[in-house]
Amino acid sequence: MLTDSTADRSDIKPVVIHVCTSCSARNAPREPRDNRPGFKLYQNISRLIDETGLASHVHVKPTDCLSLCPRPCGIAISSDESWSYLFADQDPDSGPPDILKCVSLYMSVAEGFMPRERRPVSLRASVVGRLPPIDRLSIADKQPSNTITK
Repeated sequence: MLTDSTADRSDIKPVVIHVCTSCSARNAPREPRDNRPGFKLYQNISRLIDETGLASHVHVKPTDCLSLCPRPCGIAISSDESWSYLFADQDPDSGPPDILKCVSLYMSVAEGFMPRERRPVSLRASVVGRLPPIDRLSIADKQPSNTITK
């Protein structure tokens, strides 16, 4: 796992963790916002990132919705020229340490590609999807295999 000693390294790629702050249990009151599990997850991840000294490399950003409502709490992990991941079912209290382990792995592998068996157990079954690096396909580089004519 990345620690304070790696926090000042310049070769570490910056990572963004988006946390759905609107996530809440089904039929639970939506207000006050501070009581939402998603908002608590955001606070706990932010606090842990600050404690490890990785805030210069890992940016935790709140987002209003990741469209994972049936499976709260949700996070997305992304970085330039790397795979992006979307995870659901994160526990606001016990999840942040495993999320940080997952981010450490993400930062250490080529293009952020994390095979399932290398992710922390709590982040294996909770993956909802992953997207290839955006630089993989340039519209200008891709020619359609079939041309549709009228």
